[in-house]
Amino acid sequence: MTLPTFLLRCSVRWLGAAAFASAAWLVAPGEAAAESIIKSPDDHPKYSWELEPHLNLGLFGRGVFHRGRSRGRGNDADWGAGFRATPIIVDPGFIKTLNNTVGITFGVDVASCRYCDAQLFIPVGMQWNFYVAPEWSVFGEVGGLLRTDAVDVWPDLMLQAGGRWHFSESMALTMRAGYPWFSVGVSFFVD
Repeated sequence: MTLPTFLLRCSVRWLGAAAFASAAWLVAPGEAAAESIIKSPDDHPKYSWELEPHLNLGLFGRGVFHRGRSRGRGNDADWGAGFRATPIIVDPGFIKTLNNTVGITFGVDVASCRYCDAQLFIPVGMQWNFYVAPEWSVFGEVGGLLRTDAVDVWPDLMLQAGGRWHFSESMALTMRAGYPWFSVGVSFFVD
């Protein structure tokens, strides 16, 4: 794949993700932005685990550290599904004066692939959550993952940011974007 083709493909995917995120922001309830709870530690739903089934759109097919046998063919992951589990390990989080928590996120994702049957991803990382309004929270994730196409296994980077619209005390619509994918799912908060 040539560099211009790669850049065009990435630009179209990022543009689509940005359009989706903008549309979600526009249809969200307006009063959520009026009340900030970021400076109220512990003013968030109390839960021990977040369980999240989700759908993925692959933004970057090749891994940062991809050294597998199919390197020249371009294992471009397109779409798939997955599941994340995140136990909360620090509440309040690293900044005691803000409404934040820290969890360890791990799971499994299966994605289609243009040049192979499928790819399996096993992510593990740290998730830092900030509760900014009664209905809204944002988070960042950093960690690593293993990719496999049933022949080769290689490590890769995971770096993502996302947000949640808490439409009930125990459920939220969750969106995340970054490397290596964009995902949309439903989070279930359990104790």
